[in-house]
Amino acid sequence: MDIQEQIAVIVHTISHQGGRIDALNSTLLSMLHLVKASPGLREAIEAQLEQNYSSLLARSENPQYVAGFESVRDMIAAALK
Repeated sequence: MDIQEQIAVIVHTISHQGGRIDALNSTLLSMLHLVKASPGLREAIEAQLEQNYSSLLARSENPQYVAGFESVRDMIAAALK
C-alpha cells in the first residue's frame, strides 16, 4: 500500500470519529493563515499540492478519494489567498 492509499485509510477512519475531523480542519486552517505571511512557504505548499494531485490522478482509481483530495486542495488554496 502506497502513502496515498495509507492516507486515504486514515482519513476514512478519522471521518467516522465524530468531531475529530473538524478539529483537524481547524488546526489546518490556523496553520495556513500563518503560512500566508511567508510567500516562499505558501508557494512551496501550492506546488507540492499540485504535484501530488497530478500523481494522484495518474494512479488513483477511487473517484471519492480524488474528490476528497480536490476538496481539501481547494480549501487550502482559498485559505492561502
